[in-house]
Amino acid sequence: VKVYKQFKKGITMATGNKNNKSSMKGIRFPHELIESIDKQVEKENKQGDKTNFSAWVIDACKEKLDKPKG
Repeated sequence: VKVYKQFKKGITMATGNKNNKSSMKGIRFPHELIESIDKQVEKENKQGDKTNFSAWVIDACKEKLDKPKG
């Protein structure tokens, strides 16, 4: 039985290390960056946007990839 997590903007991922849609990747973040992201996630949740750390990081990565290179 797969367990699915719903991320904002319709992104759904199954839990576990790897499946047909995603892979888990372990990365390190500076403490200050984690604190800043957590504060932003909390702020967005208070404004009615349902989000979490993982969804926030995924969105930030997509924005960076979509940004025109200069």
